[in-house]
Formats: sequence, C-alpha cells, structure tokens
Amino acid sequence: MKKILSLKKHEYLLLVISFFIAVVLIIFSLKELKSFSIQSAETSLITVNKSSHEALKQWIQFRKNNIKKLGSNDFLVNKTSEILQLPRDSSSLISSPITSELRVFFQPILDTNEDLGVFLISPNYISVFSMRDSNTGSFNLIAKESKSLLDKVLLRGETVLVPPIKSDVALESKYTKEKWHTMFLVTPIFQEEKIIAAFAIRLDTQKDFSRILEMGRIGESGESYGFNSQGVIVTNSRIDEKFEGIKEFNLENRLENEIDSIRVGQENKFSLCNGYVLSEIEDYKGENIYEVCVWDDTLNMGVATRINANEALKGYLFMRKILLLIIVGLFGMGFIMINIIVNARQNEENLLKENKRELEFIVEERTKELKHNIKTKDKFFSILAHDLRSPFSGLLVLLDLLLKNPKSFSEEEKTNMLEEIYNSSAQLFKLLENLLSWSRSQTNEITLNPEKVSIHDLIKVNFDLQLQNAKNKKIKLINEIDDRLNVFADRNTIDTVFRNLISNAIKFTNPGGTVRIKSSPNRKMVKVFVQDNGIGIPKENLKKLFKIEEKISTKGTNNEEGTGIGLALCKEFIELNGGKIYVDSNIEVGTVFIVELPNI
Repeated sequence: MKKILSLKKHEYLLLVISFFIAVVLIIFSLKELKSFSIQSAETSLITVNKSSHEALKQWIQFRKNNIKKLGSNDFLVNKTSEILQLPRDSSSLISSPITSELRVFFQPILDTNEDLGVFLISPNYISVFSMRDSNTGSFNLIAKESKSLLDKVLLRGETVLVPPIKSDVALESKYTKEKWHTMFLVTPIFQEEKIIAAFAIRLDTQKDFSRILEMGRIGESGESYGFNSQGVIVTNSRIDEKFEGIKEFNLENRLENEIDSIRVGQENKFSLCNGYVLSEIEDYKGENIYEVCVWDDTLNMGVATRINANEALKGYLFMRKILLLIIVGLFGMGFIMINIIVNARQNEENLLKENKRELEFIVEERTKELKHNIKTKDKFFSILAHDLRSPFSGLLVLLDLLLKNPKSFSEEEKTNMLEEIYNSSAQLFKLLENLLSWSRSQTNEITLNPEKVSIHDLIKVNFDLQLQNAKNKKIKLINEIDDRLNVFADRNTIDTVFRNLISNAIKFTNPGGTVRIKSSPNRKMVKVFVQDNGIGIPKENLKKLFKIEEKISTKGTNNEEGTGIGLALCKEFIELNGGKIYVDSNIEVGTVFIVELPNI
C-alpha cells in the first residue's frame, strides 16, 4: 500500500493508461467474440435448414413418384371413369359396387404406407370416392381450403402437395393424439391424354412429414418447422409444446414483434423469407431468437430454423460475465500491481481461445451427427424404394392374373404361380425382417442380453430350419462344432447372424455340394467357420460385402433372390457383441466366413 501511495504522477498515469487499454481490449474482444458466435450460429442454422429442407424435398419427391405411378394404374383409371358416370349424390356413390371395389383396392396400399385416406375428385370438385361414407358425394375439402392447388392438378396436370389444413373428419393416427389436421398429395388421372379426375392420398402429418423436420432440433431451444403461406405452423414445433397443444399459433399474429419486412406478392401470397439470411427477432415471450428460413413454391410451404439467442450466444454471455467481473476487479486491484492486469489479460485470451475451440467442436460434432442421420435415412429409403418394389410388383401381377382369369390357367400353371407367389413373399419377409433388425440397430433400439450360448446347439437349430432348402439342392449340412463349446453373447442377434450366413452358403452352393461349420477356440475368442464349396466371390466384391452403401445382391445357384443387406446386418450384430467377421473366398472353389466371438 505504501508503494502505491508513493507512486509518482507519471506512474499513476501509466496505471490509468494501462487500465484504459485493458478496458478497450476487453470491449473489443467481447465484440469480436459476439460476432464470431453469431456467425457460428448462422452457419449452424443454415446448415440444419438446408439439410432439413433437402430431406423434406426428397421424401415428398419419393411420395410424388409413388402416387403418380398409382394414378396411372389401369384398374384405377377404369374404375374412376366408371364412377364418374354415376349420379353425384352420396347414396348412389356409396351404394355402388365400384366404391366397394376401390376400397378393397386401396386398403392394403393405405395399410402399407400408413396413410389415412383417399379421394377421387371430379372436375367440379365433388368427392366421387372416399374411404369414408361421410366424405363421399360432398364438395371436396381441398377445394374448400386450397382450391388454387387443386386447380393446378385438374387444369395443368401437376402433382402437388397440399400442406396441412383443418381436417373435415376426426383421424386416427398411431403417431399423435391430434385428430383434426390433415395433408394431401394430389395427382391427375388421365384417360386418353385427358384429365378426368384428381386422385388424392391423405397423409399422416405426424409421421414422416413432421419427423423429418424434428431432425433439425438443436440444443434445448433450436428447431426446424414448416409453415404455410398464411404463416401457420404446419409441423410439430417446440412452440406447440409451450402452447400446450395449440396447433394454430399463427406467425401472422406476431408480425409486429418478429418480422419487420413481410411483403405481400401477387395473388395474396406471403413472401415470408428472403433466402438464407440470419434474422434476429423477438418471440412470443419477448426473448430474442436467431432464425433463417426459405420459402419453397414447389412444396407450397416454407422451412424455418431457429434457436434462442441466449443459447446461441451461451459462450459469449459466459465470457461477458467473466470479463465484467474482471473489470470490477481491475478497479480494486489495478492500482496495486501491474502484473495482475497482465495475468488477467492472458487468462482472458486463453479463455477466449478455449471457448472458440469448444464452439467449433460443438458445431463440427453436430454437423457430423446430422450428416450421419441423413445418410442413414437415405440408405434406408433407397433400400425401401428399390428392393420392396420388385417383390410387390411380381406379387401384384400374379395375383391380378389369378383373380381376373382363374379359369384360363391349368392346375399345374396355378401351382407354379402360387409357388412364385410364395417365393416372392418369403423373399419379401426376409427383406423386411433384415430391414427391421438393421433399422433398430441404427437407432440403438436393440438391447443386448449377453449370456452363455452353445454354438453347437445354435447351429443345429439353424440347420434344421434350412434343412428343406438344403435337401432341395442335395446339399450336405455338416456341424463339426464341439457340443461343449460356448460363447458369451446375445442369443437373438448371433442367431440372426448364423441364420443369414447358413442361408447364403446354401444359396451359393451348387447342387450336391457341402456346407460345413467348424470352430477354433482360444482363451479369449472363439472362431466359427461357415464354409461352403460353392461359386465363390470375386475379389473386387470382398471389400464391399459388409457395407450397406455398397449394395451387392447376387442370385444363387438356383436363381434364389437375396435381400442385399444380410451381411451388413451380420457385421453390425457381431460388432455389437464384441466380435469380428471377415471372409476368404476363391472363385469356383468356395467361401468361408470367419466369425470371432468372446469365449465364455
């Protein structure tokens, strides 16, 4: 203290100048940190918005392709033409056998896609067909709520998405308790190159539509949501959760506080967004939020991504508090020792750098996670789009032939057709079973229950299941596993592994061949060899076998079809059990898959 009091004027001046410089530096650092935090938030919001928007477009395009294909179905076109000849009153349409035939036609399609209903709409906007009697013969809901979109279908031949609107009937969805919101995909039905009607499928708003945008949730407050041209939120939103289920929280009601630059375009369309530009607005609670949004005319809706400003600037606000405390400390201690100021400044810079690294790490990790989720979804949709279509097409063709012309086929032909139906159904069942298992493994829904498992007994059970297939090809199944050999693993998942491997071995072994299972245990691991003397695998395909994105599906020696994901599923399950799987193969000599599992 005495040293401070004895300071000369120029030394006091030096302290004041030093303090002034420190304060200036702190203010500048805070400004730069805030700017960096805002830029990071903007980058994250734009990335998430683009990803959510693209995922939504891909899903809608996938559904549009499906409804276009269905809308050109000959049976549907003919029945639509016939029902349009009937009187347009409800009783005539409901009592018509055409309505019953169409309901039988549509029901399995709705069940498969988990959709909620169907409309056939005449050019004068009457619902000439619906899965519900209450809608049949009435002025169509889409014409009431979104006539301009329906006109695009009936007058221009476009396929359009009708964003969620108020439903005319209570809907039953397994994904939500909400019963009074609905959305549609609508496509024209052509006959002799003329539009005769509009075909609409009623989609479940809470299924894929809202789930895709829910993938855009960030942290505790960030989210992505869709809105229509009136500004009404049309997907699940954290805003909905805070309003306790009020679904029509309208952006138009908060324009004065949140949006300063809405422009009304031609035909009363709202221009809610001007591209990927970060906006700072005030929400319904008076809190500042950051938001980016984009309007998509092809989807007839906009996609917005937002996050609470305090959460986005969490690092900055934390640093601001720290630095304000340091300034207060400088007032009390700045006249004591200069080195305190120097040390404080160094600490501040270190904290800034650390905070910057943390923010960059969080952004990078969340971006990786988002890309992984989108890639996984794309893989799943790709498999659904390509592998489910072929078996279903074959089934529908054969069943259509049997139903329409049963007397035109001999008993032998009918038996052959039924055998083809059975084979397609079995292939489809195996594909769905593998898809379900793979999907559960990707979403971490599989619970492993490791236990003592006898490999000999497990192989015996699977040999018994495959015995008929082996007999049909005169293939010997040899189990050389010691009946005292056990592993420590989850029984269900490794049972799936060996079922796939044995099925593949039989499929790719020539008639009269052999499938042999043997083992080689050591103290820590047990090696199980699934060996065949079949056609082998080309070397260029060996590295692709276990990758879901490198889909390889080769027909067996008796033209058996494969699912294309069995080996990828095997790899997932083996690694979940702490093991490994690899393969050795030679063309025309055979293949051996080696599975390593923990010894008991």
